Amino acid sequence: MSIFKHKTLSALSLLVALNAFGISANAGTITANDSDGDGVPNAAEVLLGTDPLNADTDGDGVNDLQDKDPVFAENPIPQTGKPNGFTFSAKVEDNADPVTKVTVSDHIEIEIKNTSGEALKDLVMYYTLVDTVTNKKEGYYKPLTGLEVAKDATAIVHLDDTGAAGHFRDNPNSSYHSSPNAKQFTMQIGAAGYAPVQIEFKKDKGGAEKAD
Repeated sequence: MSIFKHKTLSALSLLVALNAFGISANAGTITANDSDGDGVPNAAEVLLGTDPLNADTDGDGVNDLQDKDPVFAENPIPQTGKPNGFTFSAKVEDNADPVTKVTVSDHIEIEIKNTSGEALKDLVMYYTLVDTVTNKKEGYYKPLTGLEVAKDATAIVHLDDTGAAGHFRDNPNSSYHSSPNAKQFTMQIGAAGYAPVQIEFKKDKGGAEKAD
């Protein structure tokens, strides 16, 4: 039985990706090489720009195979709440370990400063990135599960694939990691009871694993 019963753009894109790799669309072949069980084989996830270890790459609640655009979610963060709960900043290149000062691979790194007068809970993140050459746009929603910022404290959040405390998985096949073109980012962070905060930042043209 063919897996392409979902008449979506992602299924059509998957068929193209499979053919490019010479992979059969047989369901058995798919399952054997599909780490996250989303119906998209690991090899094809590279071409589609999706995460081989996350069945819902963009965080919109729709399985990648069934998602018409598996790397773009709409922003679900409520745009209401008390103002002035926190501020944050972000960097996406020339990262360094804050303790050893040794250069580490480029990744999204966020510093959240709590100005609310109480602990911040239930933090969530939504961001878009736009390739300034191709105009390709991606959008990701990510609950920052387990993160709480104490009163008057500052928290550092990393988006990467280390799995350490304060680190949340990022899509390794996004254009941020796969393309040397400059990127424009828009990011919102929300917390329970507080209005979300939004900033913009950019990644300069250059490689993602070395200083630009």
